[in-house]
Amino acid sequence: MKLVVHPLVQIDVLEAMTYYELKGGTKLAADFFLEFETLKDTILDRPLSFAAIDEKHRKCRFDRFPFHALFRFELDHIFILVVRHNARHQDFGLDR
Repeated sequence: MKLVVHPLVQIDVLEAMTYYELKGGTKLAADFFLEFETLKDTILDRPLSFAAIDEKHRKCRFDRFPFHALFRFELDHIFILVVRHNARHQDFGLDR
């Protein structure tokens, strides 16, 4: 199966990295990025192990940061729609 990431996810990740760089430095921002890269691999390896939020979407939480990724299954791939803070409204990014 192939993993596809929505183009706006890059902005989601960059915004979070910018915040963490300002608050904790370059290493913290890099740690966020590395955790996102690991999260993508984990989703691809075992997509059904994550909680379903509705009939199409699942949520994968970051381990160290208060963020999660929402993704859905398509015919031949897994599509990551959004990376968002846990405090964001539950509908944010679902229209992507």
